[in-house]
Amino acid sequence: MSKLLLSILLVALAGRAALLCFVWRSDSAFTDIDSREYLAVANNLATEHTFETNSYPEIRRTPGYPVFLVACGLTGPLGYGIAQIVGILLDVLLVYMTYVLGRRLVSETAGLWAAALQALSPLAIALSVRILTDSIFTLLITAGILLLARHFDEGKWWPLALAAALTATAIYVRPVGTIFVPIVVIVLLFRPRRLANAASFLLIVGALMAPWYVRNYVVAGYKGFSSIGEWNLLYWEGAGVWAKTHSISLLEAQHQLEALYNQRLQLEHIDAASPQAARIQGQMGRDILLAHPVTFVRVHIVTSLVSLLPASWAVLQMLGITSGGRGTVSVLQSEGIIAASKHYFSGNLLALALMIPELVLMAIRYLAGLAYALGQLRLRKLNWGPTGWLAVIAIVAFLLVGGPASEPRFRMPVEPLLNIAGGAGLSLLANRKKLHLAADKRR
Repeated sequence: MSKLLLSILLVALAGRAALLCFVWRSDSAFTDIDSREYLAVANNLATEHTFETNSYPEIRRTPGYPVFLVACGLTGPLGYGIAQIVGILLDVLLVYMTYVLGRRLVSETAGLWAAALQALSPLAIALSVRILTDSIFTLLITAGILLLARHFDEGKWWPLALAAALTATAIYVRPVGTIFVPIVVIVLLFRPRRLANAASFLLIVGALMAPWYVRNYVVAGYKGFSSIGEWNLLYWEGAGVWAKTHSISLLEAQHQLEALYNQRLQLEHIDAASPQAARIQGQMGRDILLAHPVTFVRVHIVTSLVSLLPASWAVLQMLGITSGGRGTVSVLQSEGIIAASKHYFSGNLLALALMIPELVLMAIRYLAGLAYALGQLRLRKLNWGPTGWLAVIAIVAFLLVGGPASEPRFRMPVEPLLNIAGGAGLSLLANRKKLHLAADKRR
């Protein structure tokens, strides 16, 4: 390991550890609504050995992250502190994996730049210590891409099988990981032994996911992997379209749909914790989208781009400089980024100033990545190989999957890939500068 890479890893560890130490034991800094749901399920799993919430079988949250919390000694003297420490160490490993993937896709220099960008990413730093699934999910997806890269290069079967197993594990952590499956299948279908490899990948992922489908049906009568999809259809996708078509804010749309949903539950005498309730959420959401398909597509694409915005606010909230839960997302969806910024910061000049470093870093990353892509197009060398195309398609898919629910942490699964693109651009620019200097010396 080079001294430069070791320094990058130490910087990554120091930054994450410093944040954890600064806000240690501050529940409000580490948790949100999602966190509390994961903790409730994990506590029940640890103490009662059942996967339930309020005595009902849990069908919205999948077991991947709660099992991780329990394995880290959730009920011990440090509570979820061990999970945070392990999360930091895993995130430093993710920085190293970003370097390895960048080196494999582009060059050694690009890998080092990518690792440095990942180490300094405020998004990655904040999520590494929060009780959320994002960092672990990203690690699993990145590891899967690395294994697939080895399969593409060497043609061996075992990296493909292990990548499929990691993909299934990622889906157990976050069901949105299912979008990675067709991406891999598409790339595999353009490779030798395409049908056999694609079928093998699908079979392994399906076989590992099947037990949870069976469990949900047996204990709850729910025909699905997770009901989070139905919930999102109503309260985010449906609410986004409802807000647009009724000229109201997203928050108002959510309240109105919540009232209509509760009325329907009462009319049909359905328990809100039952699988039937989840089915109704999905049905109501789909009805709204099907009634306004063009609006749905437009709203979904535009709101998904929110994932590309700065993430320093997450660190600022953990440090107590700003506060969340003020309806900023609703303002952003209905009035735009400028109005949302004014609403969120409310004249807090310190918070605005502290966001400048990330804005500069993001500008460098995005511009460098664009420079690399344009450079490849100019040289007509847009031949990234299967791993490169896998990365490109994954970036597009994960950035566009969020819709109205999107926030910067939704880009975390492809943060390493975006940093690799930025690292490739910085490497290209640095090499061109060296070539110009060498040419000047010869003259």
